[in-house]
Amino acid sequence: MILHGTWVPDRGKFLVWGEKTKTGKKGRGKTPEHPFCTSAEELVGISKALGFNFDSDECSPGSLTLSLPGTEKAPHASFKRLETEEETLSNWEVPAVCVSAREAITQLTHLPFNDVPHNNLNIKLGDDILFWSLLSKFGYELIARQRFIPSITTSGKGKKMVLRARWHPVYNYDNDSKRLDLFVDSMPYICGAADSDLKFSPAKLIIDFLNTAVDKTCRGWFKDKITGTGIWENKITRDTLPSKLLAGLGSVDGMIRGTTHERTVLKTEMDKWSHAIRTSGRETPFRTCFRLEEPQDERMDVYGDKREAMDWNISFHLQAMDDRSLIVPAETVWKSKSIGHKGMEFESPQEMFLGDLAKASRLFPAIEQGLKTRRPGKCTVGTEGAYAFLKEGAWLLEESGYGILIPSWWGKYGAASDIKIKAKSKSKSPSETSERKFFGLNSILNFNWEIAVGDEMLTREELEKLSELKIPLVKVRGKWIEFKKDRLEDALKILNKFEKEGMTLAEALHINSGAEDIGIPMEFESSGWLGDIVKGGNGKFKKIKTPKSFNGKLRPYQEDGFSWLSFLKSRGLGTCLADDMGLGKTIQVISLLLHDRVMDKKSKSSAPVLLIAPTSVIGNWHHELARFAPTLKVMIHHGTERLSGKKFITEAKKQDVVVTTYALSVRDQKDLDKIRWQGVILDEAQNIKNPYTKQAQNIRKISKKSGYRIALTGTPIENRLSELWSIMEFLNSGYLGTFRQFRRNFAIPVERRCNQEVSEKLRDLVKPFILRRVKTDKKVIKDLPDKIEMKKYCTLTVEQTTLYKAVVDEMMQEIEQSEGIERKGLVLSALTKLKQICNHPALFLHDGSSLDARSGKLEQLKDMLDNVLAANERALIFTQYSEMGKMLKEHLEESYGREVFFLYGGVPQKKRDKMVTMFQGDKNAPPIFILSVKAGGLGLNLTSANHVFHFDRWWNPAVENQATDRSFRIGQMKNVQVYKFVTEGTLEEKIDYMIEAKKDLSDKILSAGDSYLTELSNDKLREMFSLREEY
Repeated sequence: MILHGTWVPDRGKFLVWGEKTKTGKKGRGKTPEHPFCTSAEELVGISKALGFNFDSDECSPGSLTLSLPGTEKAPHASFKRLETEEETLSNWEVPAVCVSAREAITQLTHLPFNDVPHNNLNIKLGDDILFWSLLSKFGYELIARQRFIPSITTSGKGKKMVLRARWHPVYNYDNDSKRLDLFVDSMPYICGAADSDLKFSPAKLIIDFLNTAVDKTCRGWFKDKITGTGIWENKITRDTLPSKLLAGLGSVDGMIRGTTHERTVLKTEMDKWSHAIRTSGRETPFRTCFRLEEPQDERMDVYGDKREAMDWNISFHLQAMDDRSLIVPAETVWKSKSIGHKGMEFESPQEMFLGDLAKASRLFPAIEQGLKTRRPGKCTVGTEGAYAFLKEGAWLLEESGYGILIPSWWGKYGAASDIKIKAKSKSKSPSETSERKFFGLNSILNFNWEIAVGDEMLTREELEKLSELKIPLVKVRGKWIEFKKDRLEDALKILNKFEKEGMTLAEALHINSGAEDIGIPMEFESSGWLGDIVKGGNGKFKKIKTPKSFNGKLRPYQEDGFSWLSFLKSRGLGTCLADDMGLGKTIQVISLLLHDRVMDKKSKSSAPVLLIAPTSVIGNWHHELARFAPTLKVMIHHGTERLSGKKFITEAKKQDVVVTTYALSVRDQKDLDKIRWQGVILDEAQNIKNPYTKQAQNIRKISKKSGYRIALTGTPIENRLSELWSIMEFLNSGYLGTFRQFRRNFAIPVERRCNQEVSEKLRDLVKPFILRRVKTDKKVIKDLPDKIEMKKYCTLTVEQTTLYKAVVDEMMQEIEQSEGIERKGLVLSALTKLKQICNHPALFLHDGSSLDARSGKLEQLKDMLDNVLAANERALIFTQYSEMGKMLKEHLEESYGREVFFLYGGVPQKKRDKMVTMFQGDKNAPPIFILSVKAGGLGLNLTSANHVFHFDRWWNPAVENQATDRSFRIGQMKNVQVYKFVTEGTLEEKIDYMIEAKKDLSDKILSAGDSYLTELSNDKLREMFSLREEY
């Protein structure tokens, strides 16, 4: 459907109508009904969805007769203009929604330009309604800039004369008049279709709409302001002419009451007052112009003794309306009988010029002093008068239609100097001195503090002189500047504070990122690593050579990562290595551990490092440490036979590294807390994403006694910003404030309001402590093949369709009758059942029945696996359901006559390691490996596979990517093909849409949680669960 609308002056209403592609019923009246018009019921529904208010008399159903070009049978669709002589104009009646001027300008302003205005409405906006939307935005802008005045209209004569007060827009401002002309020239013909023969005047139609809309809007606001307000009630009830005018401006009909004499006087005086404003510069080729000229005497400034003697000139000129560079000085005006411009003669300009000067003197009284001569050419003012002209007079004169020329140093918002504080590093070589003395975010930085006004650095003596001045416009070192005394005083207070107390690195980072506003801009000037960190970098660090005891070779970017970890660690700063999965975070940390052991031997100090990891990757850490760092003494604190109490403490202190799990950080917290760890390293640090869990709290408690803290994660943010806070609180406690402060300052503005500015501040704040490289960046790694992702859409079988619909009906009935926690549980249960049906009916029924030809997904999977096996390649299949994995294993083994590996949470560690080793290194190993997402999505290296199938979708895109990265990582020599199965028309397709949206949000430090669906209304849930109609 195409939505149209136009202004009808005779009715004083904006009428909305629509046309469709399908033919409707033909009218039987004198005027035939438009055969493609939208019904009245549809129009009302669409108008309500767009925000039009039907609860009052602002909107109502109606009809409209349009003159449209076309044939006798039907008009042309969405016409713009008549193009051939054969076309004729015919009248067609259409249902319409009649909208008041005030409601129209309000709602049309909210429509987007050339876009679908509402996600659930299948409509397009016609040229006419788009035009009126732009015009409404212009009208609202006039109101916002107060480009309107009170005026009076009349009807009748003598005693029968009726006066009405109106709010009238004015267009005498330069750009406003040009924009108005542009609207007149660009109005689509369809905007005048309500005119019987299309011989409408675009200018009259536009002016009538703006006049009516501005009047009704301002009248409504004014009426709301004065209603019930004692002060205003008193003003409008007095028996004076201004009171009668105010009463009319706030009444519905605008009627001005009083005697014939009173009304005549009021009308005459109002016409005189408003004429200059409404017509200035519109009828003549020139307008009066004022130029402010700086003093031309010797250089004097705030430090000179003669500053009070400075004289400024405001010179008088005429300025061409269509060429603002053409300036005629007053001297020429007084001598000329006429002024020619572009073939036109402006006769006797002196009369207009003198009249304009007199009117201008009422707006800026200093001009009157220049009118005392016979031929006025300028007026002289002191610095105080010049400042008054710049701050108020120039603006007021320009708003009244006069031309204004002011010095270039006075910008659009004035010349107010940016008063700013500059912090310059005292150390000539911070990279050397800071390395010895600097430790932690609370270390005091060594700065020299200065204040700059504009580009000039001022001494304390100069600043004190400035603060004593009464006039904020001064000449400093040959430059005129405006300064604000209160801001200068604030800057001095801040300067005194930092000189006395110093500034910590944490404060500097907060101020530089904009996360903390101290009221005055601050610039940091510091070289070396400190300057780089303060300015949001990762620190300029020296690259460290790979330790000789490292049994392997690091890539250049890995050496950078290991050096960065060591660099910030040595300065007491917690770090997060957030490299993409597969880039080797493990070996970068192992290199750091080896480097630290060498340094410990030199300093004759040693303490073990605690490494906490998920249970599923404990074996991987043990293997990698043994492989790359055989010289390190490693203790695996895991299993039923693990040590405890004094035995554990004694043994742990003998080790270089103690590896344990997140679960044991809670169970064995007392033992772990009794050791002063050299450092605490978290692998897959997203495990502490919930800051309120015992796991996260215990780990933070254990780490407080440690020398350093490092977090490893490919996904520092999976769903919510609270996860980032939890990791940063572990790394650098207190840096992002308390959790409540973080939610107020960052999480709520970003997640709920999508505040990009706050998002950027947070990114700048955490950037120095997070190092993230992605493997798709060819600058980081050149030999990793590309990953190709594609979606495979599967259809439901008849059995799946029947089950799906039955479950939706049954579950929605239960959900609609429940509430609270019970309802949330039912929603999550419905999600599980529907996703199981999409996988296979047997997974939902749990009946152990045959799998053949009952699932669209399974048939698609087998077709694709046929090609994989034919090419002698290998595949990973991920599913979130262990039961589905077992069913797939049995079915595929039967189909292909060969073993299929299946890894899930119940597989013992030894068997798990054996399967991984065989799949990676044995050419005769099974080519298909099924994994549950939770058990196989982390810590495994399965690069022998170059095909990855996601049999069902996970809510979290980060988790899916982690699973894919089992294959797409270092060591992969082939292109990786990733297939994501989506069942068409079902909940899965809607989940897929949410996943794609979530990926984008996650990149912007923003995402939504799984519980979102449980909060949806019943109608939204039914829409989410239900099959599309074609299914």
